[in-house]
Amino acid sequence: MEEQQFNATQTPSSGAPAPGFPGGQPPVRKKRNPWIYVIIALCILIPAAVAGGFYFYVNQQVSEQEAYELLNNNETIEDYENYLNRYPSSHHADEVRERLQKLRTMYGDWQRIANSSYASDFERFRQNYPQSLLVKQCELKIDSLDWETAKKLNTPEALADYMEKHPDGRYAQDASQVQNTLEKSIVTPEERSQISSAFHGFFQAFGENDNASLFTYITPTMTQFLSKKNATKADVGDIINRTYSSDIENCSFVVNDDYQIKKAVDEQGNTTYTVSFSVDQHIERTGEGKTFGSYTVNATLNGEMKISSLTMKEISRS
Repeated sequence: MEEQQFNATQTPSSGAPAPGFPGGQPPVRKKRNPWIYVIIALCILIPAAVAGGFYFYVNQQVSEQEAYELLNNNETIEDYENYLNRYPSSHHADEVRERLQKLRTMYGDWQRIANSSYASDFERFRQNYPQSLLVKQCELKIDSLDWETAKKLNTPEALADYMEKHPDGRYAQDASQVQNTLEKSIVTPEERSQISSAFHGFFQAFGENDNASLFTYITPTMTQFLSKKNATKADVGDIINRTYSSDIENCSFVVNDDYQIKKAVDEQGNTTYTVSFSVDQHIERTGEGKTFGSYTVNATLNGEMKISSLTMKEISRS
């Protein structure tokens, strides 16, 4: 019996099955083929690379299109140059280059007229570049220059012409106010006739030394008569009396109808006429002395056609 006992420390013989495994042998591990990993990696990387390249291409196309669209209604030369630097081979490149050249030509034309004082220069630029953003500046310049011309001429016709061209112009309200003032300052034919009658009557009475008639043509106090300031009617009569010497037999004045008349109306509606003209004096006398004198007359009348001031400057005599 002792000989048949199994020694647990002994190794079983090679032909004996290994304990704990079916059949007595451990399973043999199969080696995996390394190309499988390569194939798997390629299956992942190639689509990713293709997708990435497609995304870059699409993104590049979108960026280029966006940059091109930024040039719509854009007259900034730098933006066109930047586009061509970034996308020199774009299918829009030739068109952008052509537009850039036109912009350079336009800005060159603008620089030549920017400081011009002729509205016609800006009108011509507006005709040549009707879609340009500079058209607005042209319109402002034309408006301003037309207003300067109207102010310089300072006639109702010039102001009416400005308002017709620029009904909504920056100076339309000013033009309307100035026109109203000018219209008030227009001397009508009736007013001219009344002024002429006043001076003809005054100098006829002056020549005849007829103070009573003369006083009907002047204000109670004249701001100036000849060299006398604030002359009353009595002062005027005394001055005229002293101009006649005993040897004068006859004196007469010829009023030349060369009137220069300016009319002014103040805020209260009071009218004043400023008049300049010439008169010739003829004297008949028994002694030696002046027989002819020519004078420039400067006078003012109020709205009632009364003479409120009058001075005479001799320009020739004999």
